[in-house]
Amino acid sequence: MLEIQRELSIALSSTWNLQAMLNLILDSCLKIREIDAGGIYLKDELLDQINLVAHRGLSSDFVEKIYAYRADSPEAKQVWTEKPVYKLSFFAEEMAGMLRKEKITAVAVIPMKHRGEVIGSLNFASHTVDRIPHNVRNFLESIALQVVNYIAPIRIEADFI
Repeated sequence: MLEIQRELSIALSSTWNLQAMLNLILDSCLKIREIDAGGIYLKDELLDQINLVAHRGLSSDFVEKIYAYRADSPEAKQVWTEKPVYKLSFFAEEMAGMLRKEKITAVAVIPMKHRGEVIGSLNFASHTVDRIPHNVRNFLESIALQVVNYIAPIRIEADFI
């Protein structure tokens, strides 16, 4: 995992393209055996919501249903609490049903915080394990801390253009 983190850092420092960064993050994290699906949400201030801006390993039907969440939705509110979620039982019944239909057995929702403000979340899932192991949780949380320092400056710059 340390090697993945090191390689990701090198790769992220070589690009200023947000979509390329998001793809690098997902591809790197999906090298972990217990993780086989993921998505990255970023806050959209203009529309007052969070949007799924990159994803892997999810069906198009599922992606269509989880593409965006209003800021006052239970899913977005959980991100704003700034605490990671690793339990399927957290989700409202409608979302829990979608997760079951997608055959997702474990989740990790890790908020990304930059200068005191949550700017989005890294969301990962497994179709094979029933919980995200603690060492993988630690890895994903450290990735969130690392990548926000690459993502935030590009988001800020885009807001001024």
